[in-house]
Amino acid sequence: MYVVFGDEILDSQDILDTINENTDFTVEKDLTKSTKREDTLAYKISIDTNILNNILKEHYNLIDLDEESLFDEYMKLCDELSLDILDYIKNDDAIISTRAYKWDNSDNTIKSVVCISHFELGELKLFDITKRVLSQVD
Repeated sequence: MYVVFGDEILDSQDILDTINENTDFTVEKDLTKSTKREDTLAYKISIDTNILNNILKEHYNLIDLDEESLFDEYMKLCDELSLDILDYIKNDDAIISTRAYKWDNSDNTIKSVVCISHFELGELKLFDITKRVLSQVD
């Protein structure tokens, strides 16, 4: 799907490919249509918990963390890492909103929603769009 991004047009598939090729995240679904907007990209992404464990080992003894604490750390770290997606968007005016929402034990991943738009939309509006998209997944 094509979106208006400032004074240019972006293909959501191109950004999806960029995320898959340059980050540890896997795009599970392009949610751009579900934003019901012509100026916002949205994706359901996931990251393997083994990748998160390798990062967390630098700061914690994972054996000492109970499941709830580990879940909280996974969510925070996933949100932090997904902000790095912005580094691969070839537009300095891009803003991002992301929200980790689920630890999927069946495939051992953390699921997250990420929305990207031009700064003219505003961070508050992008945050509202992220919440709306989040309510539509899983």
